[in-house]
Amino acid sequence: MVKIVIFLAWMCSTFGFMTYMIFRRYKNTLHGKPENRYDRIGDRLKYFLTNVVGQDKVMQDPISGLSHVMIMWGFIVLGFGALNLAFEGLLGIPVPFIGDNPIFIGLKELFLLLVYIGVIVAVLRRTVLKPDRIENSAEAFIILGLISLIVTGDLLYNGANFALGENTGIRDAAFFANFVSGLLVGNSPESLHRLATVAWWIHFLAMGLMGVLIPGSKHLHLAFAPANAIWHTLRPSGSLTTVDFEDETAESFGVNKLEEFTWKQLFDTYTCVRCGRCTEQCPAFQTGKALDPRALHVELRAHMEEKIPLLEKLKASGDQKPEFTEAQQAVLDKMIIEGVFSEEFIWSCTTCRACEQACPVSNEHVQKIIDLRRYMVMTEAKMPKDVQNVLNCYKSGNPWKLPRGSRGDWMKGLDVPAWSKEAEYLLYVGCAGAYDERAKQVSTALVKVLQAAGVNFGVLGSDEPCCGETIRRMGNEYEFQSLAEGNVELFKTLSVKKIITLCPHCFNSLRNDYPDFGGEFEVIHHSELLAELIRSGKIKANGSFSAKVVYHDACYLGRHNDVFDAPRTVLQAVPGISLTEMGRNRKNAFCCGAGGGRNWMEEETGHGRQRINEVRAKEALETGAEVIATACPYCLTMILDGTKADNAKEQSRTLDIAEILAHSLEGSLKK
Repeated sequence: MVKIVIFLAWMCSTFGFMTYMIFRRYKNTLHGKPENRYDRIGDRLKYFLTNVVGQDKVMQDPISGLSHVMIMWGFIVLGFGALNLAFEGLLGIPVPFIGDNPIFIGLKELFLLLVYIGVIVAVLRRTVLKPDRIENSAEAFIILGLISLIVTGDLLYNGANFALGENTGIRDAAFFANFVSGLLVGNSPESLHRLATVAWWIHFLAMGLMGVLIPGSKHLHLAFAPANAIWHTLRPSGSLTTVDFEDETAESFGVNKLEEFTWKQLFDTYTCVRCGRCTEQCPAFQTGKALDPRALHVELRAHMEEKIPLLEKLKASGDQKPEFTEAQQAVLDKMIIEGVFSEEFIWSCTTCRACEQACPVSNEHVQKIIDLRRYMVMTEAKMPKDVQNVLNCYKSGNPWKLPRGSRGDWMKGLDVPAWSKEAEYLLYVGCAGAYDERAKQVSTALVKVLQAAGVNFGVLGSDEPCCGETIRRMGNEYEFQSLAEGNVELFKTLSVKKIITLCPHCFNSLRNDYPDFGGEFEVIHHSELLAELIRSGKIKANGSFSAKVVYHDACYLGRHNDVFDAPRTVLQAVPGISLTEMGRNRKNAFCCGAGGGRNWMEEETGHGRQRINEVRAKEALETGAEVIATACPYCLTMILDGTKADNAKEQSRTLDIAEILAHSLEGSLKK
């Protein structure tokens, strides 16, 4: 009876403490603004099954992922084993259908072995095979040690009992414990009894200690990550949330205080496992900039742990404000911008979402960055000069500050059909395709291909409006919404149903942003249409393009919208092309550096800082390709500039896939 009391007191106190601390931290997140994450339950469960049960995102890193899978599934199975161990140690009987079931026992033994292997891999990953992104701590090794003790306790308990001649009915199934029992043969019964008792207590003492440590460590993700998967965003990857400008109670727009984030954004901070996968993939961090996606959650969590208790104290005091120390008042008054993150940190982001792609626990980074930008732009009107210049330029309807009337000049000398309601597609060339000298060549090439294929399309020429993608991601949500609503009304008036874009940024905005404002159009990137025209036989490239070509995946086309195969289909259809790949490609492709408005912002170099586009261009050149192909006007410019910086202009040309296809249709490559 004493053993039962001690056991129950230990387990109830440790796991009661763990439950209380987990709930307290969840309660902290409720200081954030409301947000609905309870819709589309079927889709949420599907994501949960894929990424929690199936560990899909975790396995993106095969080494640490495999270790994690072994330990996670091992602990799920061992949880039932622990229940049986408790019954046997306290009551002397196994749990029916578990402790006396050879199938379960065999499965449990297998996972005991896998957990051991997982722990060994995890230790090696933090020592011998340690990547730079992993930050070692005593806590990590303590947790791994406790996991080892839990498994060892189970093995030694059963091994000692087998050596004593007990539980013979399951001995053959328990192959691991049976092996251990063979090592214990020859010890006296007293020693074996003592070993079984000590091992039993070690098992449960280690479990209790883990319960105490988990809430205050990064291993809190064991409780938060499954819920975070259920509550992950169901919005399209490339979209952003809207701001309600009709909310008369709003004193500001965007985020600058902890409590101005939503509860789910605060929940992310507790879910973060600090693995550094996001930081390892971030183009800004990898080129020496201030942005660190891991710090986004780690620093917010630290600030929340300081501030929430003071907010609760303030709330509980009612009308009588409590006295705070100078340090406590400083925490209450601390703003996120400059108080927690520098402006450079916030403006360094290219919104490529490589961080979110890499995150094994489905945290959302980019929306937080955009919310901080929104505050600076719309509430404080405080922003870098480059950003201010771009926002001022939009008075002329484009970020180049060129006249609206010249938007259609790119068509001069071409027989480009004007839009009519009889046309099937609106060809939306966007600001880059209309104003940028290099991108105009892509617009021209695309028109020639569409005409050769007999596609029924039209353009708006000088009447084409900017989609507003850049100003939205720079934080000017108010101007974007006004622009988007006007564009949706215009397109509906013109009876536009299908839109072809040559810019992935326009493609993403029209496809993923505009539905929030009633813009339900079928938006097709030119790579998708060209690939379909090739598949259907409406286009057949006959002219040889003899060159080794490497394709660069644009973030807003690939990672944001899962368009990976279409551009490659176009290139593979051209005779003479030898298509190769960079080491980082498709979803793992490295950004060109132009997204999130960075196309118009000067990139600081020196002091260990590199230009993102130069890093990417170098990766392309290292493949030995004669042509670097892309399907984005921003990428085209950035990669082209990157090759010039590498003095490789003659070694490799940079072309859009539409230009390559147009050259092939003409039968020869223009030098």
